[in-house]
Amino acid sequence: MQKEKTDFTEIEILRKDIFALTQRLNRVETKLEALQTQGVVREKSVPAEQVEDFEVNLPFKSKGSLEFGVGESGMAWLGNIVLFIGITFLVSYIQNTGSAILSTIVGFAAVAGLYISAWLTRKSYAFLSKLFAINGHLLIFYFTLRLHFFQENPVIENENIGLIVLLLVSFSLLYKAYQKQSQIMSAIVLIMLLFCGILGEKVIIVSGVTLLVAIVSMFLYYRFGWLKLTFAFIFLVYLAHVNWLINNPIIGNNPDFIQSPGFGYWFFILSWFAFSMLALIPRKEEISNEFVIASVVWNGLGFIVILGLIVVTYFTENYIPIFVLLTLFCLIYSVVLKLWSSLTITAPMYVLFGFLSLSVAIFGIFGLPESHAYFALQSLLVVSMALWYSSRFIVVMNTLLFLTLLSVYLSQNESHNQINLSYMLVAFVSARVINWKKERLNIKTEMVRNLYLLSGFVMTLVTFYHLFPVSYITASWILAAVLFFIMSLLLKRKKYRWLAIASLIASAIRLLFIDMKNVDIGYRLLIFMALAIISITVSILYTKYYMKKKEELE
Repeated sequence: MQKEKTDFTEIEILRKDIFALTQRLNRVETKLEALQTQGVVREKSVPAEQVEDFEVNLPFKSKGSLEFGVGESGMAWLGNIVLFIGITFLVSYIQNTGSAILSTIVGFAAVAGLYISAWLTRKSYAFLSKLFAINGHLLIFYFTLRLHFFQENPVIENENIGLIVLLLVSFSLLYKAYQKQSQIMSAIVLIMLLFCGILGEKVIIVSGVTLLVAIVSMFLYYRFGWLKLTFAFIFLVYLAHVNWLINNPIIGNNPDFIQSPGFGYWFFILSWFAFSMLALIPRKEEISNEFVIASVVWNGLGFIVILGLIVVTYFTENYIPIFVLLTLFCLIYSVVLKLWSSLTITAPMYVLFGFLSLSVAIFGIFGLPESHAYFALQSLLVVSMALWYSSRFIVVMNTLLFLTLLSVYLSQNESHNQINLSYMLVAFVSARVINWKKERLNIKTEMVRNLYLLSGFVMTLVTFYHLFPVSYITASWILAAVLFFIMSLLLKRKKYRWLAIASLIASAIRLLFIDMKNVDIGYRLLIFMALAIISITVSILYTKYYMKKKEELE
């Protein structure tokens, strides 16, 4: 009896708890409904992928069958392509009969019909609705274009008004694409804008609109992370700049460099500046570092090619200020990237590009071969900056550039003692700096340092060869060997001993094959004895060192 009473009490308590919880949930739901009515709480927005108005891929697998995919999507594509061609043919036919206004009315009525069809089918036939919409976007641009351009008797006779109307339509479509967050539609509209600029013909309009497209593409990357779009428009924007540079052949002009670019080349440089923001804008999680770096390199390659065309064509006599400004921008921007960019390699890339620009400016100021002395000093400056950036990339690329410049200099017939000394000293100092700070530079191998030491050795022989009279060349190389041995003792580095041995071997070869014929016998005997004494001394020292090491091991 007591147990039944206890069970009844527990059930009653449970019933009251459930009733209280129900009442509380009802109050919460009532409160949420009131907040939604006031606009405080909004329903979850539809993801961008669901509202995008166009897709480039055909979802053949959506129905689980290739047949249904082709039947639904493939036929929708085919029907819209045929519809697009049919409408354009119809409008052209009406216009050819002499009724331009009627053809215009029919064209825009067809566009309205497509937009209405897209709206009516948006729920029941989503894919078909998207194709109707894109068809309408293309046709409205095409019919607006025909209001003035490519017509013998245009509806809008004033070219400026025709261009303004076309730009307004393009910007309206761009705003629509931005609202829908459609990457494909945005790309199509940006191509429309590029074409609008080309139709403007004047350099200021063509280059100005092209710069605007570069800025918009970068904004879309910043807003949505559309790096594929930006990567494509780096090429298209530079192609548009080349188009105005060679007299706008796309609209039928004879391809030839225009007489003067005016301020057009500044728009080109500003386009490069805009795309350079790729290295600074924080990347989205779904974008790889490699893709961003490839885009930065892609931008640099396009800029270098077109800048070369502009300089060779228009600024062969006064290109120095351009490259000085580029140097300043690249070095300042590299500091900004060092402090704020998440990609560690982008700052070194702009450092190298800046110093390449400086090399061009130095060449323009001093010419050859005098510039080589400054090239060598600049190489040492780059190594110093690599320490601050902690960049192995800068060191490796600078080494390749140093070896290239050194090879170019040695291939010339002229030789200057000042330049020889510069290359020799810079090579050895660079090797010491790299060995001193190899942990900071994250250099794991000795290859880079060995290349500098080898370059220093070669330039030592070349420097002494030109610095001393012909009869004292062999003696000077023996002196170099002695200096290398002294360096090895002071620095306790065996690589300098190898350089000393190599210098002795070079001295012996010259003594046997050249000095035997051309040098006085007394001086020749003196050199033989000096070389013999030094060689034997070195042999004895190595033998003693080996025996000492052997005793320590035993």
